[in-house]
Amino acid sequence: MKLLTKAVVITSFFFSSSATYGQGFPAPSVNVVKAEFKSLAPVAWVSGTIVSRNNSQIAAEVSGRLISLSELGAQVRAGDIIAQIDDTSLQIQQREDVASVQNAQSRLDYLESEVKRKSTLAKRNLSAITDLDETISLRDVAKGDLAVAQARLAQTQQNLSYTKLKAPFDGIVAARISNQGEYVNSGSAIIRLVETKNLEASIFAPLTAYRFLTQAKKLAAESALGNEMVPIKAVVPVADSRSHLMEVRLDMSDVDWPVGLSIKAAVANGDTKEVLAVPRDALVLRREGTSIFKIDSENKAVQVQVTVGIGAGELVEIIGNVQPGDQIVIRGAERLQPGQAVQIKNNNDSLISGKQSN
Repeated sequence: MKLLTKAVVITSFFFSSSATYGQGFPAPSVNVVKAEFKSLAPVAWVSGTIVSRNNSQIAAEVSGRLISLSELGAQVRAGDIIAQIDDTSLQIQQREDVASVQNAQSRLDYLESEVKRKSTLAKRNLSAITDLDETISLRDVAKGDLAVAQARLAQTQQNLSYTKLKAPFDGIVAARISNQGEYVNSGSAIIRLVETKNLEASIFAPLTAYRFLTQAKKLAAESALGNEMVPIKAVVPVADSRSHLMEVRLDMSDVDWPVGLSIKAAVANGDTKEVLAVPRDALVLRREGTSIFKIDSENKAVQVQVTVGIGAGELVEIIGNVQPGDQIVIRGAERLQPGQAVQIKNNNDSLISGKQSN
């Protein structure tokens, strides 16, 4: 009997305390926006990847032993030496070619003087014309020999310059394909260099979106690193018969996202139309359907069922039970109950405990 009495007392105290707490607890704070007509177009989110405009495997142009190589991850500027091949044999070849040019030049100089001397003698009938013709022929051959020697020297000098591989653009060493000490042949890939400034996003959109993409200037893009509006750089209206997807390139030069990052972009797939729109944050998604809370003239929450139409970015079309100018809750709706009085705050910071609204 005593236990029963004690249980009744505790239960009465609990309900009494709960009622007192509920009556003294302040009205929940919410942020609101007005439902307004907006120009929206239906969009589809398509996948893509951040790519570099220049992602190159730099290859050797002469054969030889690799004696130096840039470190993995090194940042290089255009013109910097990123690898070097042993040039000992080419240095020797250059000295031989220089000697050949000098020999050819000396023979040509001699034959030029002989042509002048025999021309003078032939005018005085002191030398045969055939002798002069033969000397002129030898001089012309010597000119050809000199040209060949000079070409060989130029080729050797060019090959010498190829022993120092220079970065064709600013970038980062993404891979060392060959290793220091290895013998590489002409055409062997040595370093993978990736440009990190002129970045692009490669996305694949349906061909049906071509008309809308050619009219747009920017697309909304999102990734694990944030959301951005980025310019369209190129639309390639070509697709295979299987995917029916075309490539679209976005200019990511002003966005600090790394190469290889997966992204999504919003591509319009229908005409723009005027709709009654609210932010997506206003939607309350439940098993029984989608609803929103609007605030009536007495600052009380009214929950109404709505149908969601097209969406674009942070806005969605809502159909039913909402009029233009209605105050729609976009923050603080999670714990609201229909008919509950609320306090409307001006910004999200004011919802944080301890902060005062302006």
